Amino acid sequence: MRRSLCISFSLICTVLADPGLAETPPEPAQGTAPPMTIQEQMAHLAPPVMDWTVPAQMLYQPQKPDRDYVEQRQAITEGLAVALGRPSAQWGMSAATSDALLMLARLHYQYGMAPEGLSVLQGLDAANLSETQSLRRATLELALGIVDPRGTPLTAAAQAMLEQGYAEWPDQMVFVALKAVQERRFTDSADLLGVVRDKLSRLPSGYQAVVLPGLLEAAIATEQWRIARDFALEFRKHPGMAQGSAFRYLLGRAAEAGHDILAAFDSYALAGEQNDLFGHRARMAIVSLGLANNLLTIPEARDLLARESNLWRGDDYALAVLTDLAALDQASGDRVAAIHTYGTIIDRFPAAPEAGLSRQKARALIAEVYEEGATGKMPLSDFLTAHRTIAPDFRFEPGFDAQSERFANRFLAVGSTLVAAQEYEAVHDHLAVARDLGLAEVDDQRLDELRLKQARALSMGGQMDVALSVLREPLLSADPELDNQRSQLLARLYSETGQTAAVLETQIADPSLSFLRIKAKAHFDRADWAEAQATYQQMWDLIGNELPMEDAIPLLLSAYRNSDLSTTVALSKAFPDLTEIPQWTAIAEGLVDPAAELWPLRQDTAKLRINSASEAMDNVGTVVPGTN
Repeated sequence: MRRSLCISFSLICTVLADPGLAETPPEPAQGTAPPMTIQEQMAHLAPPVMDWTVPAQMLYQPQKPDRDYVEQRQAITEGLAVALGRPSAQWGMSAATSDALLMLARLHYQYGMAPEGLSVLQGLDAANLSETQSLRRATLELALGIVDPRGTPLTAAAQAMLEQGYAEWPDQMVFVALKAVQERRFTDSADLLGVVRDKLSRLPSGYQAVVLPGLLEAAIATEQWRIARDFALEFRKHPGMAQGSAFRYLLGRAAEAGHDILAAFDSYALAGEQNDLFGHRARMAIVSLGLANNLLTIPEARDLLARESNLWRGDDYALAVLTDLAALDQASGDRVAAIHTYGTIIDRFPAAPEAGLSRQKARALIAEVYEEGATGKMPLSDFLTAHRTIAPDFRFEPGFDAQSERFANRFLAVGSTLVAAQEYEAVHDHLAVARDLGLAEVDDQRLDELRLKQARALSMGGQMDVALSVLREPLLSADPELDNQRSQLLARLYSETGQTAAVLETQIADPSLSFLRIKAKAHFDRADWAEAQATYQQMWDLIGNELPMEDAIPLLLSAYRNSDLSTTVALSKAFPDLTEIPQWTAIAEGLVDPAAELWPLRQDTAKLRINSASEAMDNVGTVVPGTN
């Protein structure tokens, strides 16, 4: 079998190597009539002089056209212009106009220009065609539709030409085979390739050039080597095709079928230098050949596929590249690269069945990666790299916002506040856009929570002004609990930035201990002793003697400066631990002076005591743990 394949490949290769040898038929078997030469076959197959107006013969090669494409098109369009000046009174388009359009479409067919020809035929949609004209149109739609690179389905009339109703049409099997070849149903075309070979010369040269690569590939795929050789001979009749990427690629296919790996590689390499479809297929064949014969490692193959995925886009071949690339990513254990490739499939081929499968696989891998990252099983640097690779492809995918939030939470927990804040912002913005575009249902509360998280992360990183800008606008949800969180965070930010007036304007219906502490400090900083004492008193009332020392001292000072000596004395009794601090003696002597209860303070004495107490409070902060 291998020997026969190699011999078949050699027969094909001789088309380029030795034209004389290639066109010499083999010796006939003893007792059989010698086969006809190629010239005799062509003479035998050549049809008599045909008139293209006969519907069944209008697809044949015109007899020696004496004008080139431009001249023929000019003549037809001039005739069309004249015909357009004679509209049919009844139907709006004259028969002459319809005939001119059919002639123009046929001209495009002769040169293999399918989209252009089909576009011309669409101009007949409003015409009232005769039966003959309708048959001509259907025939052209069939021939052009089969080779349309856009993959547009055949019209109903064109499809009918391939069915039982037109079984008497002598060339029906030719186009049945061509349609199967163009759809890559090579097995279905196998029995008809000989028919196509025998009638190929009747078709226009430009149309032959379009269908020849598919025919040769079908012959190679079905291992019909004699027919493959005959199709290969036809390439030499078309300028440039024998040296083109299609022929070189197909030579590689034949060599590979004959297990001549070196010859296959050489042919693929030559074809791969071109940037057309067969150049792309040749480059992909090199990857397959290298992997199958252990000539390429998986990383090397992956690099080649990744490069090819950017060189060739938009069709099923490009989708196949990405599918293979994802398979190699998973085979090499690179989950992040596989996720990115699946994301590319979803992005470039959203309507393809492979997109749904890619989405499912990507979700499973994303869950694994983010679980490891969020729980600390993955190094932070790897988690960061993975997220930045994955996120651009999946920002708008349902559920990815939760994974992104886990990423931000993890980095916030280790103190990377900038990364966390940026991610909270990104999640918020993408959810808002997804809602605006109708891609997802997102409630206001979800967006408000993310804004608060972003502001907290910024404040933890010392970016107070930026955090304030995030919270400047009211929340969308009007949720009381979130509003309280915003007010408390605002109060702390105002306090940190020295905006005491803004702190005092901030209100919370049910203030927390931390919020009261911020307001009390603001009053204290503004020397509003009465309000400061009242606010600190609220804190004392809430938690009693659990009041931290850093709050007890300003309460003591506020009470004293507010001339509330009874509270001052009560505080000194309520916090006996203060007497253990070395500086307490100075505080007690300065603030709890019996004489102070009897005589008003002179200005210099009052100032001295206040300064003494303030210094003592600073000293206490260096002794009492947790104070600052």
